[in-house]
Amino acid sequence: MKIMCDPNVIINVLLEREPFVEDSCKVLCLCTVLAYKAIEKLLEIVKVCSVTNNDILAAFQRKAKDFEDCLVAACSRSIHCDSIVTRNKKDFEEFDIPLLSPAELLQQLS
Repeated sequence: MKIMCDPNVIINVLLEREPFVEDSCKVLCLCTVLAYKAIEKLLEIVKVCSVTNNDILAAFQRKAKDFEDCLVAACSRSIHCDSIVTRNKKDFEEFDIPLLSPAELLQQLS
């Protein structure tokens, strides 16, 4: 399964945001790393997708209320993701991409 993680999933772990940190950490642990204390460690466990000029242009032309969310959606389409994992599904509802919460992803994988 190929997914796009909303950066909030990663930030939930880095900042230990409750009540989201546990499920977000489990999602990241699927990458087999135990500690997520710094960006350096993060880059050791996740693959960052390339963002092309076309991705940025597609997001910009959409004129969505949140450019970053629009860019995540454009990139997930560009690399043919099956879904976006996010705790803020409402932020991505307008993009017509399947959405999963961290808990839903873990449930699907179990």
